[in-house]
Amino acid sequence: MALEFKLPDIGEGIAEGEIVKWLVSEGDTVEEHQAIVEVMTDKATVEVPAPSSGVISALRASEGDVVPVGDVIFVLDGDGGGAAASKQETKEESKQASKEESKPEKAEPAPAEKQSSAPKSKPSSGGGGTLEFKLPDIGEGVAEGEIVSWSVQEGDTVEEHQTVVEVMTDKATVEIPSPAPGVIQSIKAAAGDVVPVGSVIFELQTSGGGQAPEPVGAAASSASGTASQSGQAAASTPTAAPRPDGKVLAVPSARRVAREMGIDLSSVAGTGRNGVIRRADVESFAESGGAAAPAPAAAAPKAKPAPQSLPVGDRETRVAFRGVRRKIAEAMTRSMSTAVHFTVVEELDVTELVKLRAEAKAIGAEQGVKVTYMPFIMKAVANALFKFPELNSKLDETTDEIVTYHYVNLGIATDTEQGLIVPVIDDVQAKGLLQLSSELQDMAERTRAGKVKPDELRGGTFTITNAGNIGGTLATPVINFPEVAILGVHRIMKRPGVVETPEGEAFEVRHYMNLSISVDHRLVDGASAARFLVYMKRLLENPGLLSL
Repeated sequence: MALEFKLPDIGEGIAEGEIVKWLVSEGDTVEEHQAIVEVMTDKATVEVPAPSSGVISALRASEGDVVPVGDVIFVLDGDGGGAAASKQETKEESKQASKEESKPEKAEPAPAEKQSSAPKSKPSSGGGGTLEFKLPDIGEGVAEGEIVSWSVQEGDTVEEHQTVVEVMTDKATVEIPSPAPGVIQSIKAAAGDVVPVGSVIFELQTSGGGQAPEPVGAAASSASGTASQSGQAAASTPTAAPRPDGKVLAVPSARRVAREMGIDLSSVAGTGRNGVIRRADVESFAESGGAAAPAPAAAAPKAKPAPQSLPVGDRETRVAFRGVRRKIAEAMTRSMSTAVHFTVVEELDVTELVKLRAEAKAIGAEQGVKVTYMPFIMKAVANALFKFPELNSKLDETTDEIVTYHYVNLGIATDTEQGLIVPVIDDVQAKGLLQLSSELQDMAERTRAGKVKPDELRGGTFTITNAGNIGGTLATPVINFPEVAILGVHRIMKRPGVVETPEGEAFEVRHYMNLSISVDHRLVDGASAARFLVYMKRLLENPGLLSL
């Protein structure tokens, strides 16, 4: 039987995706879960897997095409048939499937049905239908998600596209919208639960039949659908399109921002496909001086519950161990249990660097750029990594190969209220100090404000962690796995030092700083780590060498 695979709805305001790269060709035989295509949205690039084994009979989009969520992007001939089934055959199969459901012994569902993350409808005693909403498969190796918070409660009435739940994976935190208007009949997972992709997380009682309402209009029809991975009838997720009922169509993140800013969405022009309002549209509207119009109190959504503190007498407080803190813990545990950590420390006399930075700071201020010590350290790291490339690598354990990078993407560990976040500055080797200063300032501000993008949190080849502005003279940082090295930057201190002068040795007040580097001893020898730091010492004690 032919399965028409539609571009999945991965939530968080995603209305369309760009086909980046096909990983298969027409006629290829594929296995269940095998990656078929890379799709890029404005949030991330994900690999879309095959819902079942079979043969790729047709590719419906070309690389570079931007397709709406719900559009068929490829056709898969499953084990049950060869050529693509006609519409009539599909209808007959659906009718036959309905008849079979009433029999005492039911046939096993097709693999696509088992794997589908689309809402599944079942009859309801109230005359409408109940949609079983499953945690969507957002690709890129994500097998499970943690329920962060519910935006609704059982019994609540929700609108189509209204945010229902926030789910966090090891890639990003996403808002999952309601696929149709209705009433939340039951919530199947509690905040803090970790659930596998494909698990039912809530049931939605709709007012119509056993399916979500069909979109109105030809434009809506061409852009509608869900992550349904079978050729049989499935509940379709309405997507942004002009509708005769006058409802404003916007992605969930745009609705949230509009609520926070008190903006009436009917006043905002949407730039998305078919006029859908995106978050950027709301923010642009606000920046242009658009008038705020708070929504009526009756329509205001319920506030999201914060992680609950459980007081125990007056002597302690208990807080659920979940969210970003748990993800950090999982990453650190994986790093310590996989990479064989080894740390080397070097002391630097950075007196000349302090002088140069003071001059650069004044120049940067003229251009509105804040110049810190970090851009100098980043340039030194980039130069040193080209001299010692074994520290700019990773071990690909799936192929048993050592991958060495010929570029330097630096992760900069940033202290935030949510925990330690590591945004990445790309191609440091090709950028000057002022450009790095500007990018670093922008990235730090957006990271602390929670506005960093998911694709800015990956792709690093080496990480720097700097606690010097907080305090401490020495630390042994944990490697940001699967990288093989991390540099710790520590506080600059004044103290007397011996210097060489034409008259001989003399005591002067100097500036000193420690650098520590932790490396994965499976790939990097201690001698290489020591030589790396000696070279860093040479560059930062004589910062004029950074221009070489």
